[in-house]
Amino acid sequence: ETLLPRPNTNNRVGRVIGSSVARPLASLPERKTQTQTILAPLVSCWLSTASAPRLPSPSAAVAPRLFSPMAVEATAGGRAARPPRKRKAFRSMDAAAGGARNGDKEDAMMRGVSSKGELKRRKKEMKKAKSGGFESLGLSPAVFRGIKRKGYRVPTPIQRKTMPLILSGVDVVAMARTGSGKTAAFLVPMLEKLRQHVPQGGVRALILSPTRDLAVQTLKFTKELGKFTDLGTSLLVGGDSMEDQFEELAQNPDIIIATPGRLMHHLTEIEGMSLRTVEYVVFDEADSLFGMGFAEQLHKILSQLGENRQTLLFSATLPSALAEFAKAGLRDPQLVRLDLETKISPDLKSTFFTLRQEEKLAAVLYLVREQISSNQQTLIFVSTKHHVEFLNVLFREEGIEASVCYGDMDQDARKIHISRFRARKTMLLIVTDVAARGIDIPLLDNVVNWDFPPKPKIFVHRVGRAARAGRTGTAYSFVTSEDMPYLLDLHLFLSKPIKPAPTEEEILSDM
Repeated sequence: ETLLPRPNTNNRVGRVIGSSVARPLASLPERKTQTQTILAPLVSCWLSTASAPRLPSPSAAVAPRLFSPMAVEATAGGRAARPPRKRKAFRSMDAAAGGARNGDKEDAMMRGVSSKGELKRRKKEMKKAKSGGFESLGLSPAVFRGIKRKGYRVPTPIQRKTMPLILSGVDVVAMARTGSGKTAAFLVPMLEKLRQHVPQGGVRALILSPTRDLAVQTLKFTKELGKFTDLGTSLLVGGDSMEDQFEELAQNPDIIIATPGRLMHHLTEIEGMSLRTVEYVVFDEADSLFGMGFAEQLHKILSQLGENRQTLLFSATLPSALAEFAKAGLRDPQLVRLDLETKISPDLKSTFFTLRQEEKLAAVLYLVREQISSNQQTLIFVSTKHHVEFLNVLFREEGIEASVCYGDMDQDARKIHISRFRARKTMLLIVTDVAARGIDIPLLDNVVNWDFPPKPKIFVHRVGRAARAGRTGTAYSFVTSEDMPYLLDLHLFLSKPIKPAPTEEEILSDM
């Protein structure tokens, strides 16, 4: 007896088909009427069988045919009745101008069409414009090629909401969490507005970042997206040679990516350096800029900018000091808020371990050796640089190689450690919250909270680095008795129930 393979039973249609179709092939003709009756209201798939008494081959019998809702009813011969195809009438210019049914925009696009090929091309353009993809933004070929080369196909929600506003020239305050695609949301419109290098035009765009690492990441991203433009970019951050940065500025870059401290240093050191020519200003991770004590420097930088500028402010949160700054520095800004700050990706699995402080060492070794796969990359958050070094020594003693990163770490050593992690030469990266701000690892699998964060928003920032862009991920958190109030705060902040794990007795009783 030859059996049909059992279909997927995860949905209602699959369960019905599974109960009625997974039978010997010999019984299919006599059950055809019953199968049709079941499938008709569900508008799903149709099993095509030959009307001749001879059985088809097993390989030919298993493939279902897909039909539209209009083709559900079956004829006596066992085939679905298809509606007759309508011919597409080619409309002349006069008919298009006279009162077409597809709306004014379509009429405008169809006017002046001289051939069927031209009509087909314009309809394809209209379809692209309506698709909501990057094509609908009307970008120049050089910028669009950079986006395609980077591998982007569809804008993320923050990009879809902010890009049209930014391209229209208005000031924007955008609230989005780490990993939402906000960097491209301001870089793509910037490249589109600047287009090409102006030798004597001065600095035309300024991007301010809270940390050196984030600025370096933004520079890399800018060069990748702007690969097919001739725009010049300069990086002004601490830890690099001032002389090298002087040389870069002497070449009249179009874009400056800087940290506030180093930019103010250059403004005081270089006589005649001016930001009056800047047309496009971005405050990236603005809440961190204020949280790290750059408020005074930001106000000074703002005072040196020209009046005819577009200002963008991207932030995960909007504290009162930042709101006042936005009022002072932005003109009638449009607020784009996705409310992602209080949400965790649905693709992220969160696990909490209740333990004593002295049990953390055994727990983290258990996770790394037993729970986490050897081909998955993991970010481990600790509270201080001393904890970073302590865990690094522990892993080294156990024969596990890890990378490390903390605030006042030597710049060259930091570059080496992060580069090794990016290249997947190490699978663990131990960091503090401050150091992690500028690190963007798109394909991160796991996050471990060795020290539980004292604020819910810090927790969301940490775990938001996993389960990005449709990928799944896991967040493991160690919770001691001292951390219980923080866990309760997180529970209230997220408005999500926290279920206790089943006990051994419950697991054994379910087996």
